Amino acid sequence: MRLHPILLFLVLALSPAAAQAPPSTNTAPRALPVNSTGGGTPPRAQLYAPAVTNAAPRALPVSPADLNATAPMPVAGGVNVHWYGHGFIYLTSSVGIRAAIDPFGTSSVHYKFPEHLVADIVLVTHEADDHCAADQIFGNPLIFRSVMAVGLNRANGIPFYGVALQKDPSGQGGANTAFTISFDGVKFCYLGQVNMPLLAQEKEQLGHADVVFLPVGLETLSVGDFNQIVQDLGAKVVIPINYKTDFSGLIPLRTLDDYLSATKFPVRKFNSEEIVVSRDMLPAEPTVYVLKSP
Repeated sequence: MRLHPILLFLVLALSPAAAQAPPSTNTAPRALPVNSTGGGTPPRAQLYAPAVTNAAPRALPVSPADLNATAPMPVAGGVNVHWYGHGFIYLTSSVGIRAAIDPFGTSSVHYKFPEHLVADIVLVTHEADDHCAADQIFGNPLIFRSVMAVGLNRANGIPFYGVALQKDPSGQGGANTAFTISFDGVKFCYLGQVNMPLLAQEKEQLGHADVVFLPVGLETLSVGDFNQIVQDLGAKVVIPINYKTDFSGLIPLRTLDDYLSATKFPVRKFNSEEIVVSRDMLPAEPTVYVLKSP
């Protein structure tokens, strides 16, 4: 008796031998372990295996104690202003809010960068190596960079403004954003790479400032131009930054003495990189506060 082809297929498929027999293969494993004493050539996959090393991880954990030990401390009733050299300014409010402005990269200037320095806010005026090393700051801060920070911003409950300034006289320079930020009733102005006297529109956007960080070493502006900027802003405290020192590398800058010898404002020198500024301690007339060079 002949079985119908369909019935024959079902009988074979459902038979115990078909259900239990594993598929037969003569294929060798794709990669075999190598016997360290057996010699021979190892499989190709193992020829390209990465070497095992004892190198330390690229990023090491930092304890909270190490972070806090390096940061300037808040001072009741005032703003702690610390200058780390070149254009790097660090502000600490009386309640402990910390803003780092234009932290320098160490490939172009040779000041010592503070280890494990934490901040809540980082402001970058322009993308030159000596002003934009925001990645060196610890603490997961909010970072506001140059053209992306123009206009009204807010971080940690603190409003601040970014104002786009003119490029250099040739028109070929990069974008530069000046910042104004207020801590404890004191308004600070950081001009960044200012290359031209302020336009009427720029003066209006910046408004009045109590303290101005003045990049007096920039040679595209004269000392008279810097004096005028101070008057335009109505600032009472002028803190010179960005001037030539032994740590400035090859960046062409004016020296501090060149500026001080030509400024028309009185000068007060401090034997520290750090001072406390409060509204009731502002001088009656514009005064240059020279912080100790780091």
